[in-house]
Amino acid sequence: MKLSHYVKVYPYDEKPGYILMYSTKKSSKILLREETFNSILNGSLPANHSVALSKLGMIVTDIDAEKNEMLGFLDKINEMNQTLNMTVVMNLDCNFNCVYCYEGDMKGKLYMTDKTAGLLVDFIKNRFTGRKKTINIDFFGGEPMLSMDMIKAISEEMKAFAKDRGVTYSFSLVTNGSLFKRRYAEELISLGLTGIKTTIDGPPEIHNATRPFKSGAGSFDSIIENLKQTCDIVNIIIGGNYTSDNYKKFPLLFDYLDKEGLTPDRISEVRFAPVIKNPGGVSSLADYTDGLMSLNEPWMTQAGTLLREEALKRGYKSSKVMPSPCQIDVDDYYVVNYDGGIYKCHSFIGKKDFEIGDLRTGLSDYRHSHKRDIWKNSECRECVYLPLCFGGCQYMSYVRDGRVDKIDCRKPYLDAALETLIKQDIRYRPPRKDSRQIH
Repeated sequence: MKLSHYVKVYPYDEKPGYILMYSTKKSSKILLREETFNSILNGSLPANHSVALSKLGMIVTDIDAEKNEMLGFLDKINEMNQTLNMTVVMNLDCNFNCVYCYEGDMKGKLYMTDKTAGLLVDFIKNRFTGRKKTINIDFFGGEPMLSMDMIKAISEEMKAFAKDRGVTYSFSLVTNGSLFKRRYAEELISLGLTGIKTTIDGPPEIHNATRPFKSGAGSFDSIIENLKQTCDIVNIIIGGNYTSDNYKKFPLLFDYLDKEGLTPDRISEVRFAPVIKNPGGVSSLADYTDGLMSLNEPWMTQAGTLLREEALKRGYKSSKVMPSPCQIDVDDYYVVNYDGGIYKCHSFIGKKDFEIGDLRTGLSDYRHSHKRDIWKNSECRECVYLPLCFGGCQYMSYVRDGRVDKIDCRKPYLDAALETLIKQDIRYRPPRKDSRQIH
């Protein structure tokens, strides 16, 4: 048996005599005695350790075969997927005036019509093949709560369809949170609402400056109040968009959450992410020109690890390090714009070159236009981080280069940050079956 190509090995000063191994392929980790690790390298690993280490993805019989196997990794994931996932952009209207809005000058009184909603329902029914067991829709905007009646109508139709098929229908909202009152939440829960994701950009002074109402008034207090009134009946994910100038102040948000009773047991997850720069030719509502162009920008290592540490040490859940393919490579995931245009990523909505079809005319073959499987190249194949990256984010490539035929390599970022992220999980998350110790 040989050490897997997709394993990172780190020192572990907290336990002398041990090293930390992490499988990028299986997201598993283990503390291993140094002499046991050396026995892997020199081919003398005791047989009683082989089974456990193989199961964790730490050792393999043939490295070349393992690399070739990785080429079909996402195919297997797609084959196993039993959920039809949809993101549906209900409108491009909003009651906020966020300074960095990526939809920028596309915004307006643009709403999905009843006819388009009917075509959407038909599309979902036609794509729901026999092996599927779940339909999930993320209602998006603009602000989806401005289209609540249509969300209810679509969900009533989908819930009836799912019941007839003996499957499950659920939906979530990506909402700014200002309109998500308890009475609306209760109505939507009966139709399949499981949770919401809302954005809070750190403490009030930052959030109110970056995400004000159209009137210019701050929105922080309205969102917090709505979350307090609904956190007992829906799962709430809090996002937040930071920049290199303000991320160090974001941990102050946790003090506000705790003060208002939005403690870790009442919030499902916290996911802070950097503001992404708008691509060339696209302006925000406030002509915002700042933003990230690559995860490899040096400040991102500190920002990402700091904010995750602050969340975890207070008991809030945060995203795990795990395989994260681009949505372009994921089958049975579609984004439908308010006008019926179909895309593979919500960041591309309104960009006709990236439309993969229309509810009226059906889907086109997008494999070439979107450079699907772009990661199947010699450089990525040899990279230990391939299972975590799969060529990165093609929208980020578009932002940076104006095209999607270049990989968004994240190796510098992972070289700098992965060890810290894994050790955060060891420090703050309870042990799991994929976290072991072998003597």
